Amino acid sequence: MILTVNLNPSMDKTLMVDNLKLGKGNQVTPVISEAAGKGINVALTVKHLGGEPFCIGFNYTANGRLITASLEQAGILYDLVTVPGELRTNLKIVDSSAGVCTVLTEPGGFVPEEAIQDLRFRILRAADRCSTVTLSGSVPKGVPPEIYANLIEDLRRCGVRVALDAEGDLLEQGLKAIPWMVKPNLEEMETLFGTVYQKESQVIEDAKKIISTGVSMVCVSMGALGGLLVGKDYAYQSHPAKNLNVKSTRGAGDAMVAGLCLAAEMRKTPKEMIRYATAAACATITLEQNQMCTRLDFEEMLSQIVVKTL
Repeated sequence: MILTVNLNPSMDKTLMVDNLKLGKGNQVTPVISEAAGKGINVALTVKHLGGEPFCIGFNYTANGRLITASLEQAGILYDLVTVPGELRTNLKIVDSSAGVCTVLTEPGGFVPEEAIQDLRFRILRAADRCSTVTLSGSVPKGVPPEIYANLIEDLRRCGVRVALDAEGDLLEQGLKAIPWMVKPNLEEMETLFGTVYQKESQVIEDAKKIISTGVSMVCVSMGALGGLLVGKDYAYQSHPAKNLNVKSTRGAGDAMVAGLCLAAEMRKTPKEMIRYATAAACATITLEQNQMCTRLDFEEMLSQIVVKTL
């Protein structure tokens, strides 16, 4: 079982508009409202690919039913800590003429200390049933930046693999606790090391620095350039399938995390892990907004992914 932690859930509202005119009235299609959050996206992908996810996180008294209904519809088990307040909204404005998506993101409601401790208890209680835990995304107000580091330390004592997908302070603090795997994107790596990469070898060099601290593997998602998976004794680069009809890049990184963890559960080699991750990401970006890849999408992509040893 893969436990996905989702601390900052949201309701994603998508508006479609043809030729957005700033400062003027615009006609939009009916609003599409869906439950979202990086941990939820990981859980959905794991489920679609035939795995067994379990989702733990925060939820809110106002509009929180959207989250639980979405998980129930997908057949995903969950254990959410409900706190007072309203589920945050991410408003996505898609200009179909320009092919541009503008996202307006709310920060999320306040989470009190007692709810944080409740969450840690529930995660540890579930740890003995899980082989892998994913920690993904931002955190709401009230949750300290060392939350992922604290959870990693707790889970390492339980002998559970932890995959971390975060940015900024959450990533920096989390790395200090030495997770099993981290999955930054290229921009997050550049921010972490204060640089701008000119070639792949520089990315690998910095990934090796993370490995030297005790992290087992670093997966760097690089958009159209594919992905890198770096360990102590290896480095692999995956290339996306050719001629992809990209409809939305939303959720691609979450699909990669799901593919990596599911492949690890299946005892695949690192080379196959990055192939699984890239196939899941490629399948996801060919779908419309707010959709994660299906098993059929994934299987069609898998044979098209080329992985080379660096």
